[in-house]
Amino acid sequence: MTAAELLADLRRPWRHGEHVDARGIVLAEPLVLDGLDLRGFDLSGATLAGGLSARGTRFRGLAWLRRATIGGTCDLTGATFRTDLRADGLEAAEARLDGVVVQGVLSLARARLGTLSMRDALVMANVTLEAAQVAGRVDLSGTEILGGFWTAGAGIGALDHAGAEISGRLRLPG
Repeated sequence: MTAAELLADLRRPWRHGEHVDARGIVLAEPLVLDGLDLRGFDLSGATLAGGLSARGTRFRGLAWLRRATIGGTCDLTGATFRTDLRADGLEAAEARLDGVVVQGVLSLARARLGTLSMRDALVMANVTLEAAQVAGRVDLSGTEILGGFWTAGAGIGALDHAGAEISGRLRLPG
């Protein structure tokens, strides 16, 4: 499957119970989904060597990036997720989730990231970074998490949570 074929499939209308199965896809070029309305997808095990940009994108269904490897930046700034964002085991130099709205769980368990920015985000369930390794800064400034924030076993270079509101269970690194 090429990037153009993947994009065409993602843009088909959302239908309950359907999703794009692109597990293990390898793309050399950047995957740019900025500002689009997308149906559900499973990109588990994908390699997106050119990076991923989905700024302001509306994800209407399943959104799985489990064990995906993203070259450079995974930029989801301002995106809206109607359900969970499951990115367990995600590998990326930089993950940007500033201003995202996740109407379900945000799972970055076992992720390997250089940095993670979630400034001014809203997550309506819990966020997990369990066993994640973030070499640099995790920035939660101004973020609201209505569930808990779980970091059991995580290695985080620095955590900035100034002005963040976290309801539910809280497990900070250390």
